[in-house]
Amino acid sequence: MAELPQQAESARRSDVTRVAALVGLAVAGAAALVYDRARRIAEEDDRPLSEVLSEMPGRLAADLQTMVDDLREAAEEGVDAAHRREEELDDQMRAARNGG
Repeated sequence: MAELPQQAESARRSDVTRVAALVGLAVAGAAALVYDRARRIAEEDDRPLSEVLSEMPGRLAADLQTMVDDLREAAEEGVDAAHRREEELDDQMRAARNGG
């Protein structure tokens, strides 16, 4: 029975290591995306990359503040498009029934 606590400890350590690795990958991926975006902005604005990178925290904060509004607007546009398409299909079905 002495083996069970060691096995449980090993399993916990494995889970912690796995979580840490996933967090590390997520951070590395996010950093790569931020760097790529900064590089594109620097090229478009013909500015030094270091200058754009120093502005990125403020840019990202502003993006996060507007993200909810952007998502809400996109959802509303999707609903409007669905209603328009529904009306188009209704019109087509009416026309087909009336021989038109």
